[in-house]
Amino acid sequence: MRTRRALAGLLVAAACVVPPLFAEAQEPKRGGNLRVAYGNEISNLDFYTAPGYELNWVAMNIGCGLLGITPDGKFVPSAAESWQISPDGLLYTFKLRKDVVFHDGTAVDAAAVKFSIDRIMDPATRSSMRTFYESVHSVETLDPHTVQIRLKQPYAFLLHMLAAYRMGFVISSPTATQKYTVQDRQQGKPDAVVGCGPFKLVEWVKGSHLVMDRFDKYFEPGLPLLARVTVRVIKDPVTQLAAFKAGEVDFIPDFSPDHLDTLKAQNPRAQIMTGKETTPMVAMMKVTVSRDGKPMSTERAPHPIFGDLRVRKAIGCYGIDRQEIVKIAFKGQATPWVGMAPPGTLESVNVNHLCPYDPAKAKAMLAEAGYGPARPLTFELMTNTEKSVFSVIATVIKEQMARIGVTANIRLVDKVTWMNATLQDGPWDMYVEDLLSLITIDSNGYLSTAYVSTKSSAWSHPRHTDTRVDDYYARYARELDPAKRKVIAKELLEYMADKMYWNTISGSPFYMVAQPWMKGYTYNAEFEVHYDKVWLDK
Repeated sequence: MRTRRALAGLLVAAACVVPPLFAEAQEPKRGGNLRVAYGNEISNLDFYTAPGYELNWVAMNIGCGLLGITPDGKFVPSAAESWQISPDGLLYTFKLRKDVVFHDGTAVDAAAVKFSIDRIMDPATRSSMRTFYESVHSVETLDPHTVQIRLKQPYAFLLHMLAAYRMGFVISSPTATQKYTVQDRQQGKPDAVVGCGPFKLVEWVKGSHLVMDRFDKYFEPGLPLLARVTVRVIKDPVTQLAAFKAGEVDFIPDFSPDHLDTLKAQNPRAQIMTGKETTPMVAMMKVTVSRDGKPMSTERAPHPIFGDLRVRKAIGCYGIDRQEIVKIAFKGQATPWVGMAPPGTLESVNVNHLCPYDPAKAKAMLAEAGYGPARPLTFELMTNTEKSVFSVIATVIKEQMARIGVTANIRLVDKVTWMNATLQDGPWDMYVEDLLSLITIDSNGYLSTAYVSTKSSAWSHPRHTDTRVDDYYARYARELDPAKRKVIAKELLEYMADKMYWNTISGSPFYMVAQPWMKGYTYNAEFEVHYDKVWLDK
């Protein structure tokens, strides 16, 4: 069997982050309440059914995984102290630490790990992460502190999932999970939301605030340093900025980029963090009318205009001026991008040449599809209030559509309404969002509705029905040779762009801001927010 070091070059992603900004030779102080502002509500607190990275940022502090991922892309021990992988990549053996306990006092042992993975794989759980465990044949407990995961076929990114990348795995307390209902967890009942992380849930008032306190039996010696983390929901970016300026907020993990200049002017000592553009900004078009491909009732159904590839190409490919959007919305601080995987993502490919801005060609393709002055095309462009830059982008797209004779009516909703519409197949035509933060291009967001409907995944935003994409994805995820995997990735990304299944606009710079007295925080991409080493110098 090969050790994790032997497979480092095979399975570890390249770093997509900036170095720690807060590293100082000071003695950390214990105690204090870190005050955090979220721009959106947490949807619910059941870790495997709740959408949105707001929940992820809570889950990775309440929970722990088998492994962790460092900013430079290396895997490090967490609940597992060591691991081995068989030469054929089909058997993973993990040795667990003996001092890890859940917040309810029960042991984090091999049985708990097996329980947690089996729960994700159970179709009844309806976990959006289930797709990533398709390759798992079985989970076996060899002794109380040794667990084995046996695969049906190789999966190049299993360690990423077990390190809680994109919420791939957070160990759940079997005792609490079986004692309480899904509704108890969704509603944030503290005794029902039990993890093995550095903080334990104390209170959650939806739409208002969430409180986590230090877990004194956390397995990392001396951590966490903070006594409490309090998360407030401040949806309006201007109000959020005012609270930061007044010193009422210590940390904002999702700062709207169009307010950066104001922040710098008002708070010159504020610490600003960003990394590579590992999240794409999209103007997603709904390809099919419904998840199962059947017509929806007329009350719910958007008109299926984007089922026509000519319309998708006209609007998403030739009709959108990505350079103009980046110049106006991001003040030039982003990369115009067509491919689904943005710059900074492992194995990403620049396919911008496939979609040059060409309004004349866009008009010609619309005419070919039967649209023009006698039959004008109108669609709804939905965006949400999470970041004001979304509305800016939607406004620019509306103006660009007018140039090619198309009317885009903007619909502004809150983030939860957006998630319910897009994830639960509500009525929408196109939406603007920054979506799908990535280390690698491994993502169930590529998949067809045919795949998703049989696997109970919550993804496939465009609702396309092309199973050729599924074949590309399966080949990519199973290929352990990096050079061969890169070739498949290029084919997949080019195919997705050619069919306009994902209408990517640009990379999406992601900013986190902190007061000068917040110390010890390490930026590790937007989906990773850890407070275990944070302390307050005040």
